[in-house]
Amino acid sequence: MTLRMFASLLVVVGLACQGDPSSSVAGVTLDLAVTRTTLQRGGLDTLTMTLTNTNAYPVSLSGGACEPSVYVVDGRGATVVPAGGGWVCIMVIRALRLAPGEQYAHSFVWQTDSLAAGVYWAHATFNSEELRLATKAVAVRLN
Repeated sequence: MTLRMFASLLVVVGLACQGDPSSSVAGVTLDLAVTRTTLQRGGLDTLTMTLTNTNAYPVSLSGGACEPSVYVVDGRGATVVPAGGGWVCIMVIRALRLAPGEQYAHSFVWQTDSLAAGVYWAHATFNSEELRLATKAVAVRLN
């Protein structure tokens, strides 16, 4: 086996094992809804993250106190929510049990007064011992 072929194989195996998060894993989905996709600079927007158990059986998830979490990035890709790039959470493990069809919603009020006008991108994540989920980014324009 040549060195080039071996290196290519390592890249393929590494990418296959990475385990990127998705918006649905094993019958549990994560969705993000924003109140407005266009708002005046300084206005408030409510971002609601919803976990849904689409299984016909209950699901138990163990995660941190900050889950699910919302993130907002600016046009340059810099994280503006949370400030500093990461949430500060207490080290508490929370058990979340969802019955079949049950939803768990968590809302975050985004204060935009310190931000410049422009397009921002919001997405949500949920990380637990059992799974990792992430939503697609939603564009929000500040005027």
